[in-house]
Amino acid sequence: MMFNEPYVIRKHLLDRRFASCLYHMLVLRQWRGEFKRDDQVPGAASHWGDAILDATLLVLLPEIERCSGFSLLPTYAYARLYKKGDALARHRDREACEVAVTIHLGSQGGEPPPICFEPDIAVDQKPGDAVIYLGDQLEHWRDPYLGRDFGQLFLNFVRKDGDRSHRVYDGRINAFPPKVMEERFG
Repeated sequence: MMFNEPYVIRKHLLDRRFASCLYHMLVLRQWRGEFKRDDQVPGAASHWGDAILDATLLVLLPEIERCSGFSLLPTYAYARLYKKGDALARHRDREACEVAVTIHLGSQGGEPPPICFEPDIAVDQKPGDAVIYLGDQLEHWRDPYLGRDFGQLFLNFVRKDGDRSHRVYDGRINAFPPKVMEERFG
């Protein structure tokens, strides 16, 4: 395992232009009403099961494997557009988030609050920067945002040789073409 700390920072994991593109996609979808809500941050516009986000999950998998030191299987991608006052409560992720990645996409009206980890670690991110961590083991949170909005992308994986490999694609068996599954996972 390459985790010398409880997390790994990977600056510029996403090209800033692509991060900006994803951020503006979230802003447009929020404006158009093309989003969902979740219980974790009820005021935020959330996205999952999205083809663009799932493609990003697959494309970044090799780099996340290099950074984490694990052979991984993708579970799901998720994105959230936080608004003023939104906060992420202190929590641990569910089983499908054994290796979790949070990537800052962009913001308007101020820098986003850092991602915080137990016991008292705070990591600031610029657009395209990623933090890779053991999502179901490490408590994490964000304090309330004071600006207009900010976008965050979450990529989640399980270890290929672990006891959660059955969580591949988070149970969405038909979410990816069989050819993609064969090419990547034999």
